[in-house]
Amino acid sequence: MKLKKIFLLVFFTNIILSASTMYTLSGINKLYLVVEISGKTVPPSYRSTILESLQAMTDELKIDTKGYDPRSLAVLVNEMKVNDTTVINIQLLIGEEVQRLDNNEKTFALTYQSMGHFLFNEGDDIEDAFEDTFDTMLSKFSEQYTEENKKITKVVIDEKNFASEMKYETNYEEAVKKSKKLHKNIMLVLVSNYCPWCRKFEQRVLLKNEVNELIQKNYIPLILNREKDPFPKEFDTGFTPIVHFIDYKTLKSYKNVIGYNNKDEFTYILKTDTLTK
Repeated sequence: MKLKKIFLLVFFTNIILSASTMYTLSGINKLYLVVEISGKTVPPSYRSTILESLQAMTDELKIDTKGYDPRSLAVLVNEMKVNDTTVINIQLLIGEEVQRLDNNEKTFALTYQSMGHFLFNEGDDIEDAFEDTFDTMLSKFSEQYTEENKKITKVVIDEKNFASEMKYETNYEEAVKKSKKLHKNIMLVLVSNYCPWCRKFEQRVLLKNEVNELIQKNYIPLILNREKDPFPKEFDTGFTPIVHFIDYKTLKSYKNVIGYNNKDEFTYILKTDTLTK
């Protein structure tokens, strides 16, 4: 029974460590570093070591950490018991003040979260296990930050000018008129404010030349913000991003794609659409 519990713990730990994050790190240029350690297993002296590692990473990424900032990069360390084994939990978090959409009130929220765990038994070398787990978390943070902020410097197209630069319609009625005139189906992309997966879908998929060529050839592309742009509410599922493929004859959605799909997945969807002209 004990081995089964440990196996399950390791299994779910691997899932968490290998899972892709829903959070974005683009545009973060200042952070306040925080470290908190609770429990008896990880020595309090590790706090300075963790801070040094955080400082080295943020310096390398050119993130300003001087002075106080309301956006914090925090490492929280705690522990729990599973039978005779201690599980050390490490969380790497970004917390900051955000504004609610419904009432414009400000609240504190996590805008990045990564978790790592390792098992510790009496007599084990905690230093190696801790460093291995924590270094993996820092490496993932650094890789994601580097990738996403490189895109910002190289790609000047963002959600504000995406439609005009990529030749997407921004008015449902005008898209319908154009589709009927050209006998082409509509590809409606619904996005929303403060939607990290919408921004990823735009930047990592729709901006790609090979994807855009297929879209422009076969569809009237239309992008709308579900929070402010008018459109038939039958297309609003409450999820964003969502892509509706709309028959120009019936103006009904004959297929939809909910959530983020990577470039290869979305290209396959476009190429296998049998209702394109």
